[in-house]
Amino acid sequence: SRMIEELASRVFAARDAAHRQHWKTGSYSQHMALGAFYDDVIEDIDSVIECYQGEFGLIGKFSVELGEIDSITQFLSDEADWIAGNREKLSNGSAAVGNLLDSLVGTYRTTVYKLRFLM
Repeated sequence: SRMIEELASRVFAARDAAHRQHWKTGSYSQHMALGAFYDDVIEDIDSVIECYQGEFGLIGKFSVELGEIDSITQFLSDEADWIAGNREKLSNGSAAVGNLLDSLVGTYRTTVYKLRFLM
């Protein structure tokens, strides 16, 4: 499958992981940060995929797999690194898709900041 399908799969898995941790946490700040993340990240990926499809055609099928996560903060940080590190391949040369990917990474990084420093 193309990388754009992998991105969609990874974002949906991150959203699911954040939602599960949102329910489990005893920390109000973590609860709020994760709640904002799982709302915002779906809007972000929706924009990325719709823009991508407008330029390159429909994406293929993808599945969502989520293993055990030791630290939601580290997981989201690692996922942001993956998206940023694969920005050029994911955007397929499209400046518009690239800009939307940057916004997606921003949502991850902002959440990591809140989880690490706003306890």
